[in-house]
Amino acid sequence: MAKRRMSEKKRRMYRRRRIAAALLAVLFLLVCAGLVWGVGAGIRALRSGDGGQGASTSTRQDAKNNSKDKDNKDKQGKEQKKDAGKKRSSGAPDCDKGDLALELAAPNPSTGVGGSIDFTVTIRHKGTGSCLVDGSDGGRVLVITSGEDTVWRSDACPVGARTLLMATGDKDVQTITWHADRSQESCQPDQKLPRVKAGSYQAKLVLKADSKVVSQPVPVMVQ
Repeated sequence: MAKRRMSEKKRRMYRRRRIAAALLAVLFLLVCAGLVWGVGAGIRALRSGDGGQGASTSTRQDAKNNSKDKDNKDKQGKEQKKDAGKKRSSGAPDCDKGDLALELAAPNPSTGVGGSIDFTVTIRHKGTGSCLVDGSDGGRVLVITSGEDTVWRSDACPVGARTLLMATGDKDVQTITWHADRSQESCQPDQKLPRVKAGSYQAKLVLKADSKVVSQPVPVMVQ
């Protein structure tokens, strides 16, 4: 049987269909590729947004910490200037030997080796005008001696100022404890200081700002 010959018109129709099918396939691939690219771009955008937020959070935290450090420094600065400000606002001068008297007493003036002695220290205002004095253990200093040897001082370690505005008749009474030990060149806690040997010692109170202001000596005994 002879093969039926396709007309030219049908061949053109089939070619158009194949071209259309090929274009549809290409268009479908382009759409799929666009969708894949869009999803990837969305994921990258989300990740970039999270990173930006993290960086922003870190920046805010750093700023907060810097602000806190600044506040702490400002607070320390204000505390350091407090005594100077008190002097300026009161207009009072520093106390000297004409304003103050120092008194020292030891209710129990003896202890065993390794023990301790409590001293009652008093600053008394005897002048006529108001004045300022450092009433800390570094301002009115308890000194323990043995002959010419200085055994212990209450200002051997740094002590913060304790500024007192005193007027006629005022007095400040505090207690200082000597643990029958010997001060060292560098600051050391009492438990690390060497204990003194048994013997007699002498205590006195001295105003650091004016060494002419001194208490009567008080003898003590370490047995």
